[in-house]
This record gives sequence, structure tokens and C-alpha cells, in this order.
Amino acid sequence: MKKTCRAGIRQTGPESGGMEGKNVRLKRLCLFLTVLLVCPLLAGSFPYALSEPPEALYNAIITYNYASSYTNVYTQMDTESEVLTKYYAGHALKVTAVYPNWAEIQYRDGVAYVLRHRIDRVTPVNVRTTPPYGVWVNQYYTIADRDIRIYAEKSADSELLTVLTKGARLALIGVEDGWGVVVYKRQYGYVDTSLLSALYPVSPDAETETDPTVPIAVYCSFYSDNVTRTSNLAVCCKRLNRVMKPGESLDFNGSVGPFNKENGYLPAPVLIDGETRQGYGGGSCQVSSTIYNTVLQLPGITVTERHPHGSNGAPYLPHGTDASSGDLNFKFRNDYAFPVRVEGSIHDFCLFIAFYREAE
Repeated sequence: MKKTCRAGIRQTGPESGGMEGKNVRLKRLCLFLTVLLVCPLLAGSFPYALSEPPEALYNAIITYNYASSYTNVYTQMDTESEVLTKYYAGHALKVTAVYPNWAEIQYRDGVAYVLRHRIDRVTPVNVRTTPPYGVWVNQYYTIADRDIRIYAEKSADSELLTVLTKGARLALIGVEDGWGVVVYKRQYGYVDTSLLSALYPVSPDAETETDPTVPIAVYCSFYSDNVTRTSNLAVCCKRLNRVMKPGESLDFNGSVGPFNKENGYLPAPVLIDGETRQGYGGGSCQVSSTIYNTVLQLPGITVTERHPHGSNGAPYLPHGTDASSGDLNFKFRNDYAFPVRVEGSIHDFCLFIAFYREAE
């Protein structure tokens, strides 16, 4: 979802006749050609330079995790794009938009982009109107009754990210131009909604929802084709599914663990401090992380313990939205006045988590 320069030419004043009119028109033609040549250069250096910068949503700083190096500020959400400037640790930022791997920031009279793992201490400018940093609220979900193809752009000619087959559940942020928008790892993905049999709504308000079949929050993440890791995800989901009473807490390690052979877990890759190792229950962190992204959408669920996978997080989720388990732990509490049901399932490289308001 790249943004380009918005530039236009506005002509004012009446047209004139005779030699004077020819001179005016010649000057305008020269101005027009100059703008055509110069505007692309300005667009590369000053995105949105000809318009007001968008309002800041968050305050942030350049992280101290890389204090010995600088952070590039780009014209586009692409590390191959032009570098506008370099910021060092502690530099204050105004964040205007958040994407899976990038943050849009105010820059001079426009906007620019920095990688999300290079910023820290992100706080909402207005906590009453701005959601917590990194939250993607899914408005819909679908259940595949045929192949679902997820593309990198809103076009069937763009890169194919993955294919889900019949039975897979997929969470969608919303719909743009007939394309369903999903968070695919650290980018957006798109599905053609005309090929979906149905889009099911997610309740916008858990407090007023009365139908126990309508989820109050959903989220999905994607995984690779690793047999033992996939098996661990299935075991983890089976041990996770439950109803939580008001005030009840879920201790992830205590509920789905211990991660050993006796509980059905197999050796698989485990992500520890950004490094991959083999260990029983490898993949369980993806379940805890996907749950974390689900509960972030629910103001009545309180996270009481959460740890990231090192400074760059887990690559299968947007930066800063992972929750480690195993050596560390993930815990949350149901602070709603009603019970909630937690369900997890996997199918075709897609892990799907849903919360429901359970009938009392």
C-alpha cells in the first residue's frame, strides 16, 4: 500500500488575446513543463509536500535497541526507496499511520516512513479516540468453500502470497474496492470477495452482543509447511479451547503446557531471542501471539503478562504484536461481566482464533 506524490496545477486569471496573450500562454507552458520535470523530484524528497501532513496519532522515539547506529527515514514503504534523512536513538517522532511493518511519520510539511522495529515508546496522542498501538480490528471472517487465493495487491496479476483450501477460516480487516483486506505476516494481503460464498460479521460491541454464535473478536496468522510444528499448533489449539468466567485468568503455559511428549507435543523449531532452535512444543508461541492480537481488540480482556521475541519480534506477525510462551509466559484475564469462549483452529497454513460471548 504505497503512497505517491499528490500534485496538481491550478491555473488562474482570464485568457488574453494578441501578443500579450501568446506571451502569457508561453509562460504558462514553460511553467507546466517545469512542474512536470520538477514534481517527481520533489515527490521523491518530500512526500505530500504540496498538502498538509495528516494528524499525529501516536508519539514515539527512535529505539535505543540500536543506539550505536542510525535509522533511515524513507520516502516510501520500501527500503529501496530514497532515504530522506537519518535519525539517531531518542529522536522524537509523530506517527500518523501504522502498517504491518512500517510507521508513517510527520516529516517537514509531509510524511515519510520508518521500519516499525526502529521505533519505541509509542503512546496514543489521545487515548480516548486512538486504539492501542498495533491493533488491527477485524470486521469480518469467512469460511472457505473453495480455494482462497491471497494476493499482495488488489489484483489477481500480483504476487500470490498463499492459497487456503476448503474449510479454512480467514479474518478480514475490511473490504476495499471489492477486495477483502487481511494482515499477512508483515504486509497486507487481498482476497477477491466475489469468489467468497459469504462474509460473516464480527460483533462491534461485546457488551451488547447476545448471539453466542457471533464472534466478538477474531484474528488469524499464517505458518509454513512444517509437519511437526503444524502438529504442535493443533495440539495447542485443542488444549486451549475453553470458557472463561468473569474474573478468570488464563495462564498460557499452565493451560496448554507443559510442552512435552506426554502431552502430545513434538520437537519443532522454537524462536528464542530471534534465533531458531529445536524444542518440544515449537510453534506454541504462534498460538499465544495470535491470541494476544485477538484480545487486544477487546477492552474487557486485560493482558497481565506478555513478552516479545526479542527486539524484532516474530516474523509471522506485524512487528511488536507477538507474545512469547514456553520459557516465558502469556497471561490475560476476563474482566467482562459475562463469560467468554475461546476457540482456536488450524487449516492450510492459517491459524484462526475467535472469542465469543458465552450464554450465561
